[in-house]
Amino acid sequence: MAALVKGEQPLIAVTARLREATELVNGVSVQKFPILLTRIIAKLHLRNEHIFSEAEQEQLCGLFALSTSQLTTVLESCSYILEQAAYHTIHPNALKQLLEDAGMDEEHAQAVSTVWADEATEFVGRLKEHTMSGPKALLDSQYRLHLMMGESNLTRLKEPSALFEFKLGRPEAGPQGQNTDKEDVVVEFSHSELYDLFQQLEHVQEQLDSLS
Repeated sequence: MAALVKGEQPLIAVTARLREATELVNGVSVQKFPILLTRIIAKLHLRNEHIFSEAEQEQLCGLFALSTSQLTTVLESCSYILEQAAYHTIHPNALKQLLEDAGMDEEHAQAVSTVWADEATEFVGRLKEHTMSGPKALLDSQYRLHLMMGESNLTRLKEPSALFEFKLGRPEAGPQGQNTDKEDVVVEFSHSELYDLFQQLEHVQEQLDSLS
């Protein structure tokens, strides 16, 4: 697992919001805090689901003596910490030190480290499985260049773009693996939009490589 080398950027960015969260965490019962962390790490891979229901959040506010906004800060920051720990494959001891550097007291930082040591392997496995088994798979893709011509009093304007056709579906949807849930999506990108997409895909590839 990764450890921070002197001179490198912190693996977990210490923002003002994270420091606020660590102060709030320090006031939470250290005996009950691991229960919160275990629930977060168990459901964090489910992007379209809330980790806690509204009723559960109300109970947590009372249990930890936090306002709704304070609880949100704690939940989001704990989720961020665990996601970064997975992305960078941070060693539990290194994670503990990073959290202490961010202002978390030793007991609570140790609680995070312990939960991470216990749950990291299964959590990363769930992330990989969920990433590969999304709602629909990309079955095929095609593209063609598109040149739009415009007229002005001075010159003809050329606006090149690229048209992508993505064929989506679930290969296992029908009998004998036949795809019964196909969808064709056509998207047009300008030069700048295509470059932005490429940058995002590069970032996603780096994250996937780190989980391999």
